[in-house]
Amino acid sequence: MVQNIQEVEKRALLNSSEYIAIKEKLERLGASKNGKIHLKDVYFCSNNVRSFSEVEMDAVGSFSLRIREQSKNEKDPEEVTINAKIITRKGDHNSWEEHETKVRSAYEASAIFKAIGFKPFCTIEKDRLTYKLDGVNILLEDIKDFGLGIEAEIITTKDESDAAKAKIDNTMAKIGITNSKIVEKSITNIIMREKSHF
Repeated sequence: MVQNIQEVEKRALLNSSEYIAIKEKLERLGASKNGKIHLKDVYFCSNNVRSFSEVEMDAVGSFSLRIREQSKNEKDPEEVTINAKIITRKGDHNSWEEHETKVRSAYEASAIFKAIGFKPFCTIEKDRLTYKLDGVNILLEDIKDFGLGIEAEIITTKDESDAAKAKIDNTMAKIGITNSKIVEKSITNIIMREKSHF
């Protein structure tokens, strides 16, 4: 039986000194580095949505729908993907069922979403440095018009999601991120509260 892919992640907000310190610590610990990329994420919701509370994920089955353009600079996207994340445990914002696939055109993907009753409501752009340490993906992010953050993630299955959360906690502690720094829901959630337009 094919199991659904589960993305398990935890995040924290950083100030500039914390960002630099964590970057240096990752390099001292020998984390592998995958370079810098620029991301432009456009999130979509149903045309009848009028407030963020209607799209904030919490109930089982609630979801986010995103088009991502990824490149090594702010121009010339090298990869475009569509992505859906679906809540599988009520109120659990650290583990989701995730589906993603590449598409050829962000414009055409957006046109399809709009044709079937969805509209864009939030755009987030960021520069990301990607590391891997102890089997955990560590993402250092500089988010346009917002600030700095870190995500730690593991791609796994629903059955293994609790073990993945514990592994992420250990890795975050190892690089200096305590549980008190962890954002309860997500950095994206915080940004959406500030920047969504319906």
